[in-house]
Amino acid sequence: MSLVQSISPSKESNAPQPSASRRHAGWWHAPQRLRLRRAIFQVHLWLGVILTLYSIVIGLSGSVLVFRKEIEDHLYGRQLQVQPTVRQVTLADAVQRIERDRSGWMSVGLRDFQSQDHAAMLLMRLTANPASTNIRYVYFNPYTGQVVLDRMRYDNLLGWMTNLHYYLLSGRLGLTVSGWMAVGLLLLCVSGVLLWWPGVSRWMAAVVLHRRSNWKRINWDLHSVVGFWSSAALLGVTFTGVYFAFALPIGGAIVVATGGSIQQAMQYVASPKARPAAPGTPLLPMDRAVAILNRELSPAPPAQYLQLPTRPGDVYGAISYYPHTIEYTQMRRVAVDPHGGAVLAVADTHQMQFGMHVIQYFHAFHFGTFGGAGPLGIVVRVVWVFVGLTPAMLAVTGLLMYWNRKLHPAWKRLQ
Repeated sequence: MSLVQSISPSKESNAPQPSASRRHAGWWHAPQRLRLRRAIFQVHLWLGVILTLYSIVIGLSGSVLVFRKEIEDHLYGRQLQVQPTVRQVTLADAVQRIERDRSGWMSVGLRDFQSQDHAAMLLMRLTANPASTNIRYVYFNPYTGQVVLDRMRYDNLLGWMTNLHYYLLSGRLGLTVSGWMAVGLLLLCVSGVLLWWPGVSRWMAAVVLHRRSNWKRINWDLHSVVGFWSSAALLGVTFTGVYFAFALPIGGAIVVATGGSIQQAMQYVASPKARPAAPGTPLLPMDRAVAILNRELSPAPPAQYLQLPTRPGDVYGAISYYPHTIEYTQMRRVAVDPHGGAVLAVADTHQMQFGMHVIQYFHAFHFGTFGGAGPLGIVVRVVWVFVGLTPAMLAVTGLLMYWNRKLHPAWKRLQ
C-alpha cells in the first residue's frame, strides 16, 4: 500500500454523514418524526371520533353521580327520618305487609333495617322479570312498619342518570356495551399520553397553558395540557369502569398478577348454596336469621344489608362495613343456611389477598370517595366532578382540531 493510499479517506469516510437532527431522532428526542407515532395518532383520532358521544355521556353523568348521596339526602332526607320508639312489629311482619300490598313483587334485600333513626329500605324485584335493574325501593318505619316512601330506582332525573351511566338505559346488555366502549376509552387515554410527549427538550413547555392570539392554538393547548394533567385520573376511572363490566376476568387477572390464588379469591366472591332440605321445610324466621348473622359479623357492626332467600338454594346473607373506613373498602360478609341457621361462609376484607384488597378500592376510586367523609373528601370529590367533565372537553377540542386540519380544508375544496 502506498503512502497516498494510506492517508486517503476510505469509501466509508466519503459517505454522507447523518445530520444532527437525524441522529437525535427517536422517541426520546423527536417522536414527531417516527412512523409509530403517526400510527398511534390515527388510532387516537378514530377512537376519539367513534367514542365522542359516549365519552361526553359517561363523563357528564359520572360527574353528577359523584354527589349522588348528598342529592338523595336533599330529596328524601326528611321523609326517611324516624323517631325511636317501642317496636310494634317484627321485621318479618313488616316485610310481609309490604309484600301483601304489592302483588307481583318479591323482596330480595333489606338495607338500614337496624338503624335507630332512619327508615329501613326493602328492595323488591318484579316476579315476572327478576333480572331487571330497575329495583323498587320501599322505605318503612322499622318500629311501626308504616311505609314512608315508595319509589323506583330510576323514577327521577337522578335515577335516569344512574341508569344512563351504569347501563346506557339498556340493562345488562348496556353494561356490556359500555364495558367495551370503556376499553376504547382506555386505549384513547394511553394513546393520548404517548402523543402528548413532545421530546425531552420541550416537555416542560408542554405541561402549561400559554397565552395565544390564535384560537386554534388555544384549542390545541387545552386538549394537550388538560389531557396530560387529567390522564392519571382518567386512566384509573376508565380502568375501574372496565372492571365493573367484566368483573370476573379483570378481577382474576389482578389476583394472578399480584401473586394471589384464584381459588382462594373465589371464596370471597361466590355465594354459597343452602344445604339440601326436604320439600316444605319452613324458612328460618327473619328476625332469628338476623340475630345469628349479627353474632357472626362481630367484630364488625350489626348487619347493614340483608340478602333474603327468594329461590331454592338461596341463603340468608349479610354485609357489615367497618366504621371510619373508606366506603365499601373494609367489610365482613356472612351467609347462613335459610332452614337451620348453620353458618355457611364468613368473609372478611382483613383476611383477603392483596389483589382483592386492591379491587375493594375500585368503587371508591371510580366515584372519588376515597378521600373519606371530611373536608378532604369534599375536595377530592369536587376534583372528581371536573375529572368527569374532562372527557367532554377533550372530545369537543379534539373534534375542533379535526375540523380545522381535515374537514374544513376538504369542505373548502368542495366549494
